[in-house]
Amino acid sequence: MKIGIITYWQSNDNYGQLLQCYALQRYLVQIGHEPFLIRYDISNRYSANNKWKKVLKILMVYPVLKYLLNKKKKSQQAKLLAEISQKNTLRKFDDFREHMIVQSSQLYSSLSELQNNPPQADWYVTGSDQVWSQLLNNKENEAFFLNFGDKNIKRMSYAASFAMDEYPQKLHKALKTNLNRFQAISVREKTGIDICSKVGAFAEVVVDPTLLLDSNSYRKIASNKKYKNYFYVYSLNISSADEMYFDEIKLLAHKQKCEIVVTPASGCVPGLELFGDITYDYANIPEWIANIDNAEVVITTSFHGIVFCLLMHTQFVYIPLKGELSKMNNRILNLLEALELEDMIAYSANDVEKIVKRNINWKNIEQHLFLMKDSSVSFLNKNIK
Repeated sequence: MKIGIITYWQSNDNYGQLLQCYALQRYLVQIGHEPFLIRYDISNRYSANNKWKKVLKILMVYPVLKYLLNKKKKSQQAKLLAEISQKNTLRKFDDFREHMIVQSSQLYSSLSELQNNPPQADWYVTGSDQVWSQLLNNKENEAFFLNFGDKNIKRMSYAASFAMDEYPQKLHKALKTNLNRFQAISVREKTGIDICSKVGAFAEVVVDPTLLLDSNSYRKIASNKKYKNYFYVYSLNISSADEMYFDEIKLLAHKQKCEIVVTPASGCVPGLELFGDITYDYANIPEWIANIDNAEVVITTSFHGIVFCLLMHTQFVYIPLKGELSKMNNRILNLLEALELEDMIAYSANDVEKIVKRNINWKNIEQHLFLMKDSSVSFLNKNIK
């Protein structure tokens, strides 16, 4: 089957975004299909202003836009974006997209372009990532509900996320209309099942695409080991070192005679160097995978950071986000609960050392992950035939 996938794909520093795109495509190849990324350029949905297009192409994780628009001093914005843009070139995400992801030849800039010249496929798939978080009061967002192409083309969502617990009541009719277009619906969180159910649509929960591949699949594309005896901090969605309990991490690393390597990334806030004079690694994706695989311990606020620790059997500390961003913890907390790993969550600085010393039963984790993956694989196999 030829399968066109629409998802987020343009970030230059969000490793999880690009790896979920890669993983779903790679898994479909492994089971005999011909998937390709539908290059839908979401930056054009916001503004025709070239300056803001450039901003979005640099960061390309939609929550960052809200952060930037709320900043008062434009000179600070410009400096911030210039710094991030310069660092992001080191990550070489464009190279990964070019060599590791099959893409549509056309770059679509609007829903009308998709409708007037739709990509040819047997199936369209939307997901993973927060593809349904953009509300349907904007017609352009119907692109992620696959409102394009011939009616005979089958449509499916895979691990699509609404990124909310309740969908606005006034948009339920539009949501129902758009979901009726699908032959099969799967979501990333349990809350997505409830949202779909309220408009009469049946949905299943499936695992993130990155969990469809095993550790060996990722080690094949990983780089060689860069560091020895190190703690790896993958910081995402934080604005201060204190949010990562960094003083405690430094003390613990010193005790264990380890250096600290940090990779900052952008999510809802830009990824900045917040930790002082230490080693910052703007790793490309193969290096990022290797950094997690070879670390003594990984400390992160990131869902995909945790996922790759689980796949690589790397000791980890998960630090939940605080305040307004705390709702983003749900999918990680649900995953850790399902794997009986709630004791790997650091709710305070005092928890860090205890967690680092805990032994994880990796055999048990493998069994849990196998069952979770198996149900998700069944969803794909029973629908794409």
